[in-house]
Amino acid sequence: MQNQASSLYLDTVIGFNGTVNTGLHLHPNQKHIIYPLGSTVVIKEFENLGVDEFLSGHNGPISCLAISKTGRFIATGQTTHMGFKADIIIWDFEERRLLHRLNLHHAKVECLSFSEDEQLLVSVGGRDDNNITVWYVQTGKPVCGTTTTALGTCVQFFHNDRSTFMVAGKQMCKVYTIDFVNKRLDFIDCNLGQVKRIFSCLLIDDEDSYAYMGSTTGDIICVQLKGPKNFKFMGPKEKIVQGVESLCFSPSGKSIFIGGGDGSVTVVAKDTLLKISSTILMGGVTSICARESDNILICGTNQSVIYAMKGSGKLEATLIATCHSHRINDVCYPREASEIIATCSINDIRVWNVLKSKELLRIQVPNLECNCITFSPTGNAIISGWSDGKIRAFGPQSGKLLYVINDAHKILGQKKVSGRLVGVTAITMSSDSERIVSGGSDGQVRVWQVAKSSQTLVASMNEHKATVNSIHIRRDNSECVTSSDDGTCIVWNLDKFVRANIIYAPTYFRQICYLNDESQLLTCGSDKQVTYWDAYDCTAIRELREAEEDEMNALDIDYDGQYFVSGGKQKVVNVWHYDNGEIVQQGLGHAGNITKAKFSPCGRFICSVGEEGGVFIWRPHFHP
Repeated sequence: MQNQASSLYLDTVIGFNGTVNTGLHLHPNQKHIIYPLGSTVVIKEFENLGVDEFLSGHNGPISCLAISKTGRFIATGQTTHMGFKADIIIWDFEERRLLHRLNLHHAKVECLSFSEDEQLLVSVGGRDDNNITVWYVQTGKPVCGTTTTALGTCVQFFHNDRSTFMVAGKQMCKVYTIDFVNKRLDFIDCNLGQVKRIFSCLLIDDEDSYAYMGSTTGDIICVQLKGPKNFKFMGPKEKIVQGVESLCFSPSGKSIFIGGGDGSVTVVAKDTLLKISSTILMGGVTSICARESDNILICGTNQSVIYAMKGSGKLEATLIATCHSHRINDVCYPREASEIIATCSINDIRVWNVLKSKELLRIQVPNLECNCITFSPTGNAIISGWSDGKIRAFGPQSGKLLYVINDAHKILGQKKVSGRLVGVTAITMSSDSERIVSGGSDGQVRVWQVAKSSQTLVASMNEHKATVNSIHIRRDNSECVTSSDDGTCIVWNLDKFVRANIIYAPTYFRQICYLNDESQLLTCGSDKQVTYWDAYDCTAIRELREAEEDEMNALDIDYDGQYFVSGGKQKVVNVWHYDNGEIVQQGLGHAGNITKAKFSPCGRFICSVGEEGGVFIWRPHFHP
């Protein structure tokens, strides 16, 4: 059934994985920036970040990325589970296609580097692999390899010698030479004397005279490469707080840009490592690249922010792209606006224009996690549930706090909380915008009468024994249905505030939805199956057993009831035909668990969000 499914077209991605060291690259054509997001490689035009292209082929999070000198090839490595092979993929940039899949490393590929003539690729495995392998780029075949006793974290080929490269890492610094005749790697240890460091990044100058290695201690170690491989000098005098994360030569080659774990970008002289200037960005600077044509510096941080700044004079940063840096818990559309979405995560809510990949509004509440959100039917408020047990309403344009419902749900005194969310975990609003129905980790379902000046508790219904995960309300506001981790879904009468019906199953119910005509219910959960239920008597109509290979978290039905979308720990977005019960399209791109997926009001788009912090916009084939 799944083998017959076609690929779901990925239209837009909002996100940037800044935790991959040196993951953000400027293509040698000076027009595109390239970076990993989950298991996808994102290619964007630097001058128009709304234009996206994608390279998909990995089945796990991308851990490293390298680009050849002319930009013809891109290489990416990934992480996977212990004992499994971690793939390396070589891509053809011009044709945007996969050339070779290389799989000798286990668990993780730590770093990659192309030779200057683009004929060779060197890869270094992670701590559970510790292998160094050299590959032919044209054929994808290995040349030779060796094993190291220490973890290598960064690698680079020499500029003027295709047979020599350098690896630095955990208290190691070695220069390797490829013996093509005997198919082996010979190495020389660099003599650092009493200096012991864990290196995180590496630069070699154009003449192959010196190597500059950034350390987690916060300094740069310079080693001479011509003649004896000896320690030369170190700096800067004031160490970089939280370590050196990334390095980049200036276009003139006379200075070095240092990205620090504290968010600092520091400029030092290449010959002396003396500090020239610095600035502070939001998040540790894990990637730096310079555009030679106009001396623009592009920086990526581990808070999923991309900045641009002039590489000379006073360093003044301009934010050019941003996204969530933690898992996204929920996503919602306004009732009649398919180009606008709202997402929520730890510390904030964000409103996006998905057609332009642009952030319109950011609402921050420090040290708290937003678990669930919804737009009011009138579109004049964003209603949100938080980990402190409060419901907060914000203006969708201004971000102004409209009102707060304190102690909406308990966060203390619970014997056991199921799931990962605490506080208000599910929320929806009646079609007349007069009532809010909320669910919490305390198992309670509560109804609130809301107005501009007052918010009053109308009823509290306490039959669930675990976290309430989702709530859907009928269009006439007479009933709502809730799903819970206690293995029940309950239909509530919203006039009498009593249970009207109940569904039992040996599963953690994650999502429940009404069909468009409200004659049926659709559920998914930890039992890996999708179940159709009669909305009148709550009897099971149909079960799609083993619908996915792992737990399912996300479920939504399109506006005309012909298709529905699901997702979960399998990390695949599945589009199903409702009547046939077959998968018709599959979307690959998420590297973390999919937490929510929604059809747009027009039905032309599907928005999925996940634990990697990315927002993926898909275009199903049945809505061109």
